[in-house]
Amino acid sequence: MFWISKNAFDLVITMMQDICIPSINASILNMINLSLIISYCVCNPGFTGHDCSLRSCPDNCNNQGRCVNGKCVCNSGFTGPSCLNKSCPSNCNRRGRCINGQCVCNPGFAGPDCLKRTCPDNCNDRGRCVNGKCVCNSGFTGADCSECVCDDGFTGEDCSERTCPNDCNDRGRCVNGKCICDSGFTGDDCSENTCPNNCNNRGRCVNGQCVCDDGFTGADCSAKGCPNNCNNRGHCVNGQCVCDDGFTGEDCSERTCLNSCNNRGASLITLGRTDRGEAAGHWRHRAL
Repeated sequence: MFWISKNAFDLVITMMQDICIPSINASILNMINLSLIISYCVCNPGFTGHDCSLRSCPDNCNNQGRCVNGKCVCNSGFTGPSCLNKSCPSNCNRRGRCINGQCVCNPGFAGPDCLKRTCPDNCNDRGRCVNGKCVCNSGFTGADCSECVCDDGFTGEDCSERTCPNDCNDRGRCVNGKCICDSGFTGDDCSENTCPNNCNNRGRCVNGQCVCDDGFTGADCSAKGCPNNCNNRGHCVNGQCVCDDGFTGEDCSERTCLNSCNNRGASLITLGRTDRGEAAGHWRHRAL
């Protein structure tokens, strides 16, 4: 603080630290015989005013706001500790970043304040975006309205591809409207199980199993069958019965004689069934 005293003869300048006299009345001036007192405060950083009682604001708020108790109250459109930065509407609703007064929105949001939800690919200009979801125009579908609503029998983005029946039941590929079935499946829609070797054209394939024609047998009908399946008294080899001991004939239906009757008689065979379904026989011998 500078205290300047002046009279007709001399000029006295006195520096007094840490004392500030903002005003003084005329009677005191006459008492101390001073004609002029000039005083002002040099404030410490962070304070201002004629008596340094006010807190100052950074950069005086850049003339874009008011200083209140050491803090800037920024004018509309400005923000920051010193009101230096331009503000964004609604602070971008916490859905983006504010750069030079404009919102740079996060993915999925748009608008000057990032309030509006966006739609994928802007619905490809084939629909309207409502709350982040596409409401597609007639004839289009999909999350982004990129797919056409195809007529029956056609598919694809532009409906240029032919469909296959039942989409081949996930057991094959659809090529130009026809199913190319995976191994083990057949039919227009690959819904049927295949049979081994297609039953060798000697039977019908039913649910993956061969129903062989007469005279053939085996999983793929490749083996020749034997008459009456050898009556369960032998096994079939290449279409001929190899009979078990005690039986003979094309179908093993005849019993053989013990020791051929020792050439002393003939056998008369009567075949039947017991209550248990077992084969039973009766024979009598005639001596020669």
